[in-house]
Amino acid sequence: MENYNSIWLTVKNKLADVLKDESTFQNTFGDINEVYKVNNGYIYLPVNGQLDKYRIEKFHLEKMNNFLKELVSEKMSFKLITKEDIEKEKENLEKKVFVSPDSTDKFKSRTLRPEYTFENFVTGEANREAFTFSTKVADSPANTANPLYIFGDVGLGKTHLMTAIGHFILDNDINANVIFTTAQQYTEDYFAATNKKNRDCDSLEEFNNFYRSADVLLVDDIQFLKDKVKTQEEFFKLFEYLHEKNKQIVITSDRPATELEIMDRLKSRFSWGIPVDIRKPNFELRKSILKKKLAFLISDPSCVGDDVLTFIAENFDENVRELEGALRRFVSYCVAFNIPFSLENAKSSLTSIISKEKQTTSTSDSVIIEKVKTVVSTYFNVSVRDIVGSSRKQEIAYVRMVTIYLLRTILNLPLKKIGELLGGRDHATIAHSIDKIANSIETDVSVKQDIDILRQKITTNKWVIHLST
Repeated sequence: MENYNSIWLTVKNKLADVLKDESTFQNTFGDINEVYKVNNGYIYLPVNGQLDKYRIEKFHLEKMNNFLKELVSEKMSFKLITKEDIEKEKENLEKKVFVSPDSTDKFKSRTLRPEYTFENFVTGEANREAFTFSTKVADSPANTANPLYIFGDVGLGKTHLMTAIGHFILDNDINANVIFTTAQQYTEDYFAATNKKNRDCDSLEEFNNFYRSADVLLVDDIQFLKDKVKTQEEFFKLFEYLHEKNKQIVITSDRPATELEIMDRLKSRFSWGIPVDIRKPNFELRKSILKKKLAFLISDPSCVGDDVLTFIAENFDENVRELEGALRRFVSYCVAFNIPFSLENAKSSLTSIISKEKQTTSTSDSVIIEKVKTVVSTYFNVSVRDIVGSSRKQEIAYVRMVTIYLLRTILNLPLKKIGELLGGRDHATIAHSIDKIANSIETDVSVKQDIDILRQKITTNKWVIHLST
């Protein structure tokens, strides 16, 4: 603990240099002289009350953790705990059964990444159900869905949601034993515990004691238990034990439980709770994610124009991980060369990693796309949100079809691309909308008038070329 106290004092000195104002520093950090405890990858610092906790979390915690990264090689973060919660924890110590120190040395929970919280998770149509059930499970463990089974392709936010559950539970019950592991790590732990060459006679018992001590078990990428028959059998026993004790289990996978290549009785158990999927984010959700993440990367997000975010969202649409990676690459590029966060520099920094298929679409199209949506929205007095949303009201459906028709006839965008821009609609819906408006132009004067007026407004600038009529 002495070493962690030394680390905290170093961070505290750095904060004093940054804050400058002696009175603000003393009022905020003056009483925090020692670390309370270190657990689950967190260094807990005691604060007087909830107000102090809130102020430090809101204004200083990110900076504190950045200083910490400079001092320690392992992934660790500061966490604040009120003195009231410390007293409650001390009162419950005798009631709590802990894993033996020997066991925790051999089998360790993975650190919960501090940025993976519910607050930092951006929701949309593609992930709203998964987010909703995750919050319900976090709020009432073992009472809503047990297990909670979250599945979807790589990089869509499954691990983020699972970790957020762990954070929320720990924030509300510091004594909760949250164990976060991966299927691969669980397998390695089991192998180490049963390897006759490298174990003592108590290793398997310690392995079981460690995992069975969980109040909440978070298991990432369960599909990696494929072909590991003995590990599957052991995990089945663990699942049965924890479920019988009414402990919460959360599992992630890249596919539905029914498609897992593991023993049938495990697949059956995974189906006891609630399965929720996360799909690829549509265009609007991708832009929302970029706006959220940008705030963590630069101090003034307004320096990055909407055209830049549109460009990135249009060209990186496979998963959230790829999207965030592109944003970080762009920001790092501009910072490294001390150049503006412009669309031109976004193209320079990212074109080499954009797929050839996407590069066939002119990057200047993004500006025109936004203009089409804005002009149509203003003309009909309907929000862009309604246009790309799911409303089936006749008047909104008409505006949406007009938008689709204009995107097709002005830019000649692929039907799939238009579908993505309009809330993730399928190929058939887009084709039907185009045909509907095209036919209406021939038979309905008012529709033809709307299209003519809108086309004129959109194509005012000389660089817009009519690709079809």
